[in-house]
Amino acid sequence: MKRTPIFLSIFATASAWSPQPKPSRTSFQAPRSRREDVNSFDPARLGRVESRRDAATPHPEALFLAGALPIAFAPEAASAATAFTSNAVPSALAAYGHYFSLLGILGCIMTERLTIKPDMTPEEEDLIAGADIGLGLFGVIIAYTGYLRTTQFEKGFDFYAHEPLFWLKVAFVGVFGAASFFNTIIIIQRSVAKRNGDLEPMGEKLANRMIQICNAELVAIATIPLTATFMARGVGYAQDFPWQVEAALAALVFGGLSFKYVKEALTFEDNPIALDSSSE
Repeated sequence: MKRTPIFLSIFATASAWSPQPKPSRTSFQAPRSRREDVNSFDPARLGRVESRRDAATPHPEALFLAGALPIAFAPEAASAATAFTSNAVPSALAAYGHYFSLLGILGCIMTERLTIKPDMTPEEEDLIAGADIGLGLFGVIIAYTGYLRTTQFEKGFDFYAHEPLFWLKVAFVGVFGAASFFNTIIIIQRSVAKRNGDLEPMGEKLANRMIQICNAELVAIATIPLTATFMARGVGYAQDFPWQVEAALAALVFGGLSFKYVKEALTFEDNPIALDSSSE
């Protein structure tokens, strides 16, 4: 049934380029019979034969007919092009904010990763503090834009809720966020101590642990987008699987790891740097 408008459109388009009648060079025309007038009714000019000179001249009425036939017989084709125009701009801005914040998070983590070392200077302490603030801001943006893309744009929450890889990605995000608590708490503690004038140089033990956290965050950043690409294509989609179980597991992972890293940061004991021990 859907092939009918396609055939009619092709046929009408071909007829649009049929030759037009060549104007007569004489002023006298023989009278035609009524039967000739009836048979000559041909609005699409499908039955006329003219010279090659006028063969390439299009007929506007036939072109209009060719474009209108698919829409008349298949109205879904007319609405397909304008199906998502109402949310096109907000959806594009949310996607841009999501990707831009991901790049911002990557830049902040790399700044911390390349700056953290034993016995940092006050300027380096301020640099990692600023990078951690940027990491928090970009984290809020990526979480908000991700929420918008999940619930209001893209495929909608009904699709993602039954996609196990979506909840796996949420679990990876939870691991990333929980691990970042360690560095954030340490940096806040050192910033407060620096302001109060009792900041001690960072030891090798603490520096190595913070670098390990940065490496884990970089691995998570490489893993989360990979999971998202499979998720968006419906890999592993399960309509009958209860998504509440997957959501509970993701929340459990985030809660458990958050408690672990927060406790570790608050109870961490650093070793004195080798320079201080030798000078004493």
